[in-house]
Amino acid sequence: MNLSKRQEAELVTAIQGRGEIPLKFAYLGEGATHWDSIARERSGTTGGINSAEAILLQKRLDDFLSTINLAQGVNIIDIGCGNGEPILPVLEKLQSSGIMFTYVPMDISKEMLDLAYQTVSKKIPTITIKPVVIDFELGQFSEITADLKKNGSVNLMFFLGSTLGNHSDLNRVLTNFRDSMTSKDYLIVGVELTNLAKVQKIVPHYETKAVGDLVTFLLDFLKVPKTSYSYEALWNDKYYQIEMRASFKADANINIDGENFVLQKGENILLARSIKFTEYTVTRLFSDVGFRTELLTTAEDRGYLLTMIQPTRYSV
Repeated sequence: MNLSKRQEAELVTAIQGRGEIPLKFAYLGEGATHWDSIARERSGTTGGINSAEAILLQKRLDDFLSTINLAQGVNIIDIGCGNGEPILPVLEKLQSSGIMFTYVPMDISKEMLDLAYQTVSKKIPTITIKPVVIDFELGQFSEITADLKKNGSVNLMFFLGSTLGNHSDLNRVLTNFRDSMTSKDYLIVGVELTNLAKVQKIVPHYETKAVGDLVTFLLDFLKVPKTSYSYEALWNDKYYQIEMRASFKADANINIDGENFVLQKGENILLARSIKFTEYTVTRLFSDVGFRTELLTTAEDRGYLLTMIQPTRYSV
């Protein structure tokens, strides 16, 4: 795995400035295979994020698609595509309905894009796929979305897997999406909802070896000895999020492109977060950023939400 100069600088400032290793770096290189292991492990269980989202998506997909003019075809833009499994119900529905579409997976990790390509092309051999390597935290990507529509097709963006809750600056991420859309484009987001009575039942899902391997991948890459820290997952009641942390039991030397510093004994480094939402907080978040809600649906147990949103066009 190779980090760009910008990624190295971002990693240094994140660790030294706020005591955090951004999770997005864990998807690079071999980290993609760690994520794939988690995703496939969860897809084999009932009641998890992946299965709840897939059931809800299949149940309401016709309602989502009926909102859009698909006559000239549609670009399915899969932001943070993962291994491609979550988007399959959408692609298979479009294929069976005879609707022209192009699959556009977007991810910071080329290795993750390769996994998505393999997953999707195996299921739909004739599909047109246009992978895009992008860090969508860095800014809007309107040049990509505009180019996709030059043939008259429409853009339908997806942000699935409760990935929204992994980011430290939700407004910035959603603003980048909004600024990459016109008032004719739509974004479908899937998020896990908070049930405070079940929080302690959720935490163990983040303590598994597969999750630990993923979120500590960057520490391994930085040659931090596993004996120098312990891994733990905790619920933060103030921020409504599960936090995955490395608690250092001994000093660890870090070298990133010639920048040397020490993670000291007693320090805690945030490796990942998983923010949990309520229906109110997530719809308020979208509204504050400048989206209007077109459709919203929740699972029967109110544990998962899918919503279709669209940029609000302001009049002056």
